[in-house]
Amino acid sequence: MKILVFNCGSSSLKFELLELDDSRARRGRILGRGNFERIGETHGEAVLIDSAGAQTTLGITVNDHGDAARRAIAWLEHLTGQPALHVDATAHRVVHGGPDLVAPVLIDESVLTALEEAATFAPLHNPPALTTIRAVAERLPGTPSAVLTDTAFHRDLPDYARNYALPRELARRHRIRRYGFHGIGHAWMMQRYAELTASDPANLSLITLHLGAGCSATAIRNGKSVDTSMGLTPLEGLMMATRSGDLDPAIVSFLCRREGLDPAQVESLLNHQSGLLGVSGISRDVRDITAAADAGNSDAALALAMFSYRVKKYIGQYLAVPGSTQAIIFGGGIGEHADRIRAQICSGLDHLGISLDPVRNRAANGRESRFSSDDSAIELYVIPLDEELYIARATASLLPNPK
Repeated sequence: MKILVFNCGSSSLKFELLELDDSRARRGRILGRGNFERIGETHGEAVLIDSAGAQTTLGITVNDHGDAARRAIAWLEHLTGQPALHVDATAHRVVHGGPDLVAPVLIDESVLTALEEAATFAPLHNPPALTTIRAVAERLPGTPSAVLTDTAFHRDLPDYARNYALPRELARRHRIRRYGFHGIGHAWMMQRYAELTASDPANLSLITLHLGAGCSATAIRNGKSVDTSMGLTPLEGLMMATRSGDLDPAIVSFLCRREGLDPAQVESLLNHQSGLLGVSGISRDVRDITAAADAGNSDAALALAMFSYRVKKYIGQYLAVPGSTQAIIFGGGIGEHADRIRAQICSGLDHLGISLDPVRNRAANGRESRFSSDDSAIELYVIPLDEELYIARATASLLPNPK
């Protein structure tokens, strides 16, 4: 079964053609993959990788996400020697599903309408995803297509975790609530942990940490997301590469008055100039900040300390969610590769039953591994994200008579 997966960003488009033996395949055979960056700019870039891992990088001008999708399909046709690409299905990751798209689903007009309505909450991400979906449907007519949203995994948030303390009529009128994001990544970490430990996901209680350019934490109880750090938008919660995460909302009006900014300008500052970049004044990349901190830069050291402390606080909050926690799982670029950050996050939590093994922690970078000590009451794991495989599996399960 061949599934072509598209993962759409605001100015980028990743794609991956996977071949699965069945809808629960542990690994998919990658037939080709790539990434278009700086879509809509004069100096764009495409990275194309074949099944053997050979990489080609091209300077290319791509008009929009639909143009990128069509080029991706044309390249795959050339790569596979097919005059017309044949796949069993296509699949699309979309950031926001709104209140209605709460599970993986095959695309029809009602799904497209729901995604258009959800664009109110994700104006930078849903419209490019819709452009991609329509371009792929035109290029591969008759091919089943599925959509998975990053908000769907958080569909079971209880009312007391879902709602903000706003006037109820106002919140209802504008559908203001906690939607949560990174759901595909959190679901993948839970699914892989279940496979690694031969567990039933429905019996798992975990804390999953998606730590990369965007960061979020999720409390999972009995296989369901019951709380998560991101809210109406991906700005809330943990400190991130360029996003502030949690702050006093009065700061927005304060900056509007003192700096002469309008709300949109402050929102842009909080999304694009804050977080690790804003505090360190150096970079959004943990590797650059770590090097600067080691060289004695106090702002860089503060940025790392703030980042780790805020993750630690969320761990504490989610340990208080009813039900015992079996494991804390780290994924994403920082979570998977920065053993120093993992150590900072976990330090001082022994009294909560959390203890890491330093040797295992260093060895866990970039690989699936348990790095907790033998006497830790709560297991610690690194589980590298594979959102494309998760999407492909879910899509295969939706098809009639999946192999």
